[in-house]
Amino acid sequence: MADGRPHGATRDAQYGFSKIFVHDLDTMAAFYEDVFGLVPFNRHQDVMFGRAIDEITYQSTYPGGSALTLIKYLDSTGPTVGESVQGFTTTDIAALVRRAEAGGGSIPEAIRRIDEFGLSVVFVLDPEGHVNEVVQLDDQ
Repeated sequence: MADGRPHGATRDAQYGFSKIFVHDLDTMAAFYEDVFGLVPFNRHQDVMFGRAIDEITYQSTYPGGSALTLIKYLDSTGPTVGESVQGFTTTDIAALVRRAEAGGGSIPEAIRRIDEFGLSVVFVLDPEGHVNEVVQLDDQ
């Protein structure tokens, strides 16, 4: 996927990944794999801040792109939602919405146009309420 957005940094650091804290790791993994087509890269158990974790990292969806990881504190009964927004692009926003609803997600607002940027956008809440912003650019 070609990306015409500008890029750059002022230091020798690159943004490379993000993590979403989830409660039911396997259910959430199935949602992100089915709805967004993410491909698992690895599953890893470790300790973070003295707490046991289990996480699944997904491959980048395009060369050089960032990766998404779903992470669970094993001693947690549930994460706080709304702490972040993950962004996805698609060439068929309506089909993605149908997959999200079929997979247990919800769409709190209808797909809307933003003519100024030449795109359509919708917010998809996963089954635990995490926010995903989905964009379809006009040239796709």
